[in-house]
Amino acid sequence: MADTVTASDCAAGDHRAERVFIQLIAAAMLIWLAMALGLNTWFGRPGSIGGRVADLMPWAFWLGAVGALVQHVRTSGVRGVLAGNRFTRHIAAWAAVALFFLIVALAGNVLAPVFSVLGKTGGIIVTFCLSNGIFWAAITALISAGLAIAGSVPAGLSAPGIIERICVLNMTAKIAAVPMALVAMAVFTGGTIWTVVYSFTNSKLLPRTKWVGLDQYDRLWSESRWIVSIENLFIYGACSLIFSLVIGFVLAALLDQKIRFENTFRTIFLYPFALSFIVTGLVWQWILNPDFGVQHVVRSLGFASFTFDPLYNQSIVIYGILIAGLWQGTGLIMVLMLAGLRGIDQEIWKAARVDGIPMWKTYLFIVIPMMRPVFITTLVIIASGIVRVFDLVVAQTSGGPGIASEVPAKYVYDKMFLGQNLAQGFAASTMMLLAVAVVIIPWAYLEFGSKNRG
Repeated sequence: MADTVTASDCAAGDHRAERVFIQLIAAAMLIWLAMALGLNTWFGRPGSIGGRVADLMPWAFWLGAVGALVQHVRTSGVRGVLAGNRFTRHIAAWAAVALFFLIVALAGNVLAPVFSVLGKTGGIIVTFCLSNGIFWAAITALISAGLAIAGSVPAGLSAPGIIERICVLNMTAKIAAVPMALVAMAVFTGGTIWTVVYSFTNSKLLPRTKWVGLDQYDRLWSESRWIVSIENLFIYGACSLIFSLVIGFVLAALLDQKIRFENTFRTIFLYPFALSFIVTGLVWQWILNPDFGVQHVVRSLGFASFTFDPLYNQSIVIYGILIAGLWQGTGLIMVLMLAGLRGIDQEIWKAARVDGIPMWKTYLFIVIPMMRPVFITTLVIIASGIVRVFDLVVAQTSGGPGIASEVPAKYVYDKMFLGQNLAQGFAASTMMLLAVAVVIIPWAYLEFGSKNRG
């Protein structure tokens, strides 16, 4: 009965029980997450055959996990599992937590006559202790068993599979990341799924599970306000992307010439980024106001016919918002580009000068291709800011004049909190999620796909 497991054994498939155990636990947790989001109602109403099947599904997976655990202990023996285990302390801690919850359940059972004096409240306390005590005792006991299995498998596997990569390798670091991972899954992933699911309902002030299919999306794309917001986002996004990159790179290239007072100029250019978008929007609202802003100043100099009131002109209002966005965001792009330029080897510049290559050709054909990772990161930062632009519009125009400066983020906010139409807001936010995915997925492919292929 071997105390350790070799990498060749793992590669040969001698650890099917461990893999099955981890897979079944993962499946049970995913089903419980779906149940917490209310997706079990798809199988049928509570009490119906479909509802009962949905309720029993996670317990069936847990039972299968216990069977896999028993098989693992039969194969390796208790001593073989615990000998040299890397997670002995973690196993003991989780086992202690399981024992605590079991004591809570037993206490609820033993002290039931005492709590009966409290009437209905006492019954609730007893039920809570019994049900939750047994439930969490089972969960934490299985976590302890899972760690016992994972810790008995060597960390240095020659050809680890996906289960080993996720649940065995670097297990200590992953255990430390469990709380944050659970929060991310519950808040981000759970909230995202919840939003997408309820976008197919007719929820108004409160969430409802009356399905209407794609009706909300049909209404969304037939509403002129949403179409205007998409057009504005496209105009703002295209101009912001181009001008931010060009202005930021030019400023970075100028600062990279080792000019005097470089730190002062860098601070001046980056300072707007330290302000909130609300402050930036209010400042530029004053600057672009025709009564006391740029137009008033120029007219006071004698140019009586000068007109510059973008925030009050429906056809160009989005460009007035763009000016404020560029003023605030270009400094960050400049800093990112400057960091990339400072990472270029000085020998390249010397070789280009020796070969007589003009500076603009050096930048265009040598430096910029070498800064590809910086440009990809910068594009993602700019694109994410474009999709969620909201503060500037609210501070400068509140979507006006009329709906001329409407953007998707403001549309979602107005529908959900002012219009009391949750489902319509969820449908709009789902479309925004798709827009973000269109940006993130190609970036992830370019950033990580090439490394994997390499």
